[in-house]
Amino acid sequence: MLNVLRFATLLFVLVTFNCYSQTTSLEINDEIIPIRNSKNLDFKGWTNFYFSEEDCKCVYGGEFFVAIKKSAAPTKYLIVSLQGGGACWPGIIQCKPTTSSSDVEKAAFASEVATRSSKDWHQVFIPYCDGSVYMGNATQDYDADGVIDHWHEGLKISLATSSLTKRQFPGISNIFLTGFSAGGYGTILHLRLLRQLYPDASIYVLNESGPGLFRPAADFWKMIKSSWNLDALVPDDCEYCESQMLYWYDEMLKDDKVKIGLFSTYHDEVIGQGFLNMAPDDYKSLLVRSTDHLNSKYPNQFKRFFIQGTSHFIEDRNYKLNGTCYWDWIIGLINEESNWQDLLEE
Repeated sequence: MLNVLRFATLLFVLVTFNCYSQTTSLEINDEIIPIRNSKNLDFKGWTNFYFSEEDCKCVYGGEFFVAIKKSAAPTKYLIVSLQGGGACWPGIIQCKPTTSSSDVEKAAFASEVATRSSKDWHQVFIPYCDGSVYMGNATQDYDADGVIDHWHEGLKISLATSSLTKRQFPGISNIFLTGFSAGGYGTILHLRLLRQLYPDASIYVLNESGPGLFRPAADFWKMIKSSWNLDALVPDDCEYCESQMLYWYDEMLKDDKVKIGLFSTYHDEVIGQGFLNMAPDDYKSLLVRSTDHLNSKYPNQFKRFFIQGTSHFIEDRNYKLNGTCYWDWIIGLINEESNWQDLLEE
């Protein structure tokens, strides 16, 4: 019963985002805290914070942790990175099921960003294991044998880790939020959470190959929303938000201290064909059309780096598009430089 009350309270916090509440969620989220922490033996400087499985569990019921690396020098800069790892819903059981200390290897990209930006950064790395792109609030029996076999606790995990982040790093002025694949989808919610907890910070989002898109069919979205229990998360008064998570960014882009960069290949075969079961050109059309909407509405805040191909990831971040190296484009986003442009490969 206590866990039910805890989560009901956490969910109340999230509802306030649709009203742009300025009330901090720290006092409410303090109910769910790590039960222990230990140095990550695989990666120097990182500490793993473990949560009780009663509070936050992985999709098959396993233990969840978040990893934190504090800057050696005082800083007001923070990187939050979200790991990818598939998704689970009826007919698609392809989600990363557990966390491991070795997951922190995926934070290497964020560490490289920190080095290239010539700034000191605290870092938070959130492993992925909820199967619901960091948003779910549901238990499911996907094999229909009468026994629960999947726990989608992405929302609880996201709220608890955001609260821990604020407790560890209360005085932050600049945030770089990044995620790949399912982690890219996860930036959509985590941007809301970080804005709630850090109302005055500048927030820069890099979403790599997690564009927040779903097959544009009413029954498909209804299935996703039901499987993960997303009703409470859909922004109010948003015409397009009921079918595509990408548009959930819209409410946050009304804040001119938020900048979002999105990378994708036009025919990403993992998202477009593997998970959404769309023809390649249909997926490209959806990707371009949907992102055109946000870019035209917020041309100085939402920009793309779209390239030809079917890969789910950029194989070389030194790749150049219209003379701009992708690495420079990323740093340009963070530093608000002129080379951060909207780039679509012909």
